[in-house]
Amino acid sequence: MGRIFKTPKDDSVEETLRAMHLANTVDNTYEWGVGWLRTLLAAVISALIVSYIESTSNFTLWGWTVEWFWGEVQALADWLASKVSNIG
Repeated sequence: MGRIFKTPKDDSVEETLRAMHLANTVDNTYEWGVGWLRTLLAAVISALIVSYIESTSNFTLWGWTVEWFWGEVQALADWLASKVSNIG
């Protein structure tokens, strides 16, 4: 008799469930590993492409993203300061 099912005829069901569980575990492990490998590969390729573009042109990713965002934060702070000074 099996550990899950209590009748002798259910042994085949238990073995099927164990086989399915093993197959699922192997599949999940494979997909997890391949997923991380693809992620790392995409990150490295993206970094190399952006580096190449920055070295051969006037484009800078930093200037277009972080410095733009910081300018927006400063503009928001100035706008809020002007609204607060108008209240008082």
